[in-house]
Amino acid sequence: MSERELRQEVAQLRAELDRLDDWANGVLMALSDALLPLLKANPEAARYLEPLWRSAAERFEQLEAERGQAAQFAETAELLEAKTMLYRQLRTLGAWRGPGGET
Repeated sequence: MSERELRQEVAQLRAELDRLDDWANGVLMALSDALLPLLKANPEAARYLEPLWRSAAERFEQLEAERGQAAQFAETAELLEAKTMLYRQLRTLGAWRGPGGET
């Protein structure tokens, strides 16, 4: 493979990564838009998801401090990041608050 071909291949891969990144961000935005009203209308779902996503956020923070790879090889910071982002955003928006205001 020539240097020119290699540069073209790298440029195509970067463009594909950018498209995939935009797609993933769009999915995250759509989930965020849908989840807040759904969780407020269904507190049982919020009670189910909150501890799962809080745990994922805690593991994410731990993995970030450890450079991204857990002892359990299948778990990476990247796999936990979406749950962490949704957890934090929904926490900020009050989705995890019950009738008494508890988190």
